[in-house]
Amino acid sequence: MTDLNAAAVRDQLRLDGTYASWTDALAAAHPAPPPAGVPRGAELTALLRAVGVPEREDAELTAALAEVTAAGSPYAWLLDRAVAARAAALGSVGDDRGDPGSGPALPAALGAAGRWFHAAVFLAALPEVRAYHARHGVPDDVSWATLADLGNKVGVHRRVYGVGGMDKQWWMVLPYGGILYRLGRLQFNLDRDPVAGHGLDVHIPEGGPLDPQACEESYARAAEFFPRRFGAFLYGAKDSAARGDLRMNCRSWLLDPQLAEYLPAGSNIVRFQRRFTLDPRDPADVPEPDENGLAASDRGIVEFVFRRMVRTPADVRALPARTTLERAVVSHIAGGGHWDTPRGSFMLPVPG
Repeated sequence: MTDLNAAAVRDQLRLDGTYASWTDALAAAHPAPPPAGVPRGAELTALLRAVGVPEREDAELTAALAEVTAAGSPYAWLLDRAVAARAAALGSVGDDRGDPGSGPALPAALGAAGRWFHAAVFLAALPEVRAYHARHGVPDDVSWATLADLGNKVGVHRRVYGVGGMDKQWWMVLPYGGILYRLGRLQFNLDRDPVAGHGLDVHIPEGGPLDPQACEESYARAAEFFPRRFGAFLYGAKDSAARGDLRMNCRSWLLDPQLAEYLPAGSNIVRFQRRFTLDPRDPADVPEPDENGLAASDRGIVEFVFRRMVRTPADVRALPARTTLERAVVSHIAGGGHWDTPRGSFMLPVPG
């Protein structure tokens, strides 16, 4: 059998030139990685439940995994190297969108194998991630709650596109990279800020109301969890007695002050906003609509709130707005406005 290389893989999978930089980077960084694999049978089923993948996806996902892991296939060539890249990147904090282990979505023409390829990468990388968690003293419940974000993104794919798959690999490098953890209602990841200093980024996953008390409990858990396990990153060579408060950062449409014009003052979202002080507005960050009349931030809030992909303001106006938040999203865009994704922060006291 002729050994595959990056060019041959692109040729067999009919990947165009946009995939060259990714496949070439994988080949250069990991020329002969060990074979990657995922469990089969009952062990696979148990693993899928543990990471939150809905049971309805089992049949197609299992078949896709068999195709992706088939020895000698172009998918297996990509899988082996992408998993090796994930292992090499564990614990690194930086621009994860440039990590060759994530890679672009594969073409729709490849069918189920293409749609599930990146899920296969994270499932195959999971033992290394779990070992990393164990080395850093991450409790089992936190580890599995964090890794269950894979199932969440599988669910999002189903709701947005109506078929199984996972296309949020650029995001999944955070929870499967050893730098993001779910602690109750919120997620937090290590943040490298050359200006403000190292701290934590706050993320709001799907999972029920944004209850203020639940958020405060998450902040309290973060103040205990991260300094104990990742103090060297957060504080460098400082003695533990000199450790100061943690800077908590968040960039999200949830912090857009325009929401307060539509939502009750006592709503969970408005109360969440009050915890943060917004950074000074950078003129370069003003939402700019494209030729279709929507800004990227408009599409972002619509995708999160409605799990729909939209192209134009007319698409937004046609959405079935039932809740107060849904009506706010639609009416603001219908009135010619655009949503923003401001950045805010606050200082979190760390227990002595």
